[in-house]
Amino acid sequence: MIRLLNAKTRQLPDEDEMNAQQGQPYVIISHVWNREIVFEDMPRFEEMITSSKRESAAKISGACATVLRHYNGHVKHLWLDTVCINKKNLTELSMAINSMYKWYKQAKVCFVYLQDFPSKDVDVFTKSRWFTRGWTLQELVAPEQVNFFDRNWKMIGDKKSLQKELTARTKIAEMFLLGTSNISKASIAQRMSWFSGRRTTVPEDAAYCLLGMYGVNMPLLYGEGPERAFRRLQEEIMRYSDDHSIFAWTSTAPLKEGSGFLAESPDYFESAGGYEHKPDVRTSEPFEMTNKGLSIKVFLQQQGTYHVASIDCPQGDSHHLGVYLECQSMATQQYRRVRTNEMCRVRNTGRGKPERIFIKLPDDI
Repeated sequence: MIRLLNAKTRQLPDEDEMNAQQGQPYVIISHVWNREIVFEDMPRFEEMITSSKRESAAKISGACATVLRHYNGHVKHLWLDTVCINKKNLTELSMAINSMYKWYKQAKVCFVYLQDFPSKDVDVFTKSRWFTRGWTLQELVAPEQVNFFDRNWKMIGDKKSLQKELTARTKIAEMFLLGTSNISKASIAQRMSWFSGRRTTVPEDAAYCLLGMYGVNMPLLYGEGPERAFRRLQEEIMRYSDDHSIFAWTSTAPLKEGSGFLAESPDYFESAGGYEHKPDVRTSEPFEMTNKGLSIKVFLQQQGTYHVASIDCPQGDSHHLGVYLECQSMATQQYRRVRTNEMCRVRNTGRGKPERIFIKLPDDI
């Protein structure tokens, strides 16, 4: 259940008021955290105006005033993550994170507040720190209407009028940015590549902030570490998708020997923006995690001391992507991924034969 801030009174609802808010139109705010007023501060909001959090108070007041001005009082509510989630309630926090993509999608409009533009360091709006943060990816993609504002709440433009600049900065194609094509049509690797280079304050959030981008849900386990969180995300995606592009990554740093078939970070998809998945009937069987590793059917061939698994990601009309594997046991058909800093191109006429194999999990993460 979403909790909305009253733009006129700048007050949060009690339980009865919160129930009555459901289904009401609202504006959703996207911004970058600094020293923020949070949920438990709101009963003392007036005191915050002259406190060390006065910039946050000004942001909230500006958001409320802008909502009322733009809609002449016809839209009376807004949602702002800093104050509308009780983060001390872990159940509420988990529910909010798993619902956030839907909330952004259902909003009447998303107002993006660029607090550092214009400034002496940011003379072009796409240089704002907002474009480097993990959570803001879904906040750009999910809403149909997105309006950008500078630090004085002066409107810069909307997602449609600024599309060329936004696509150049984010690498998100126009059809996905503007919603003329559902993002589910973009491959797993393409969506991961949009996140590459973004950062989150809490390490595990690099995985959790992508839940809505893939339409999946999972428990939040803060403290598990970013690698385990990201592996759980990929395993959850594989429960619903047979898209081989999830394996189309390369490492940007030395990995543990035998890293498994799943990436440790979204950053490993930095160069994967052009990879698409086109299933082949000969290998389009379910793949799943087992106690022997990832069970998957792929085209397999031997190249010297290595094997190459050709995955269903075409490269032009005559090639497919291939990843390097090392056989651990012919008897059990267990392999591990090696040479993770590169992939190869495999001719369609030389992909080998389809085989079901098991790709070993890493010893630890």
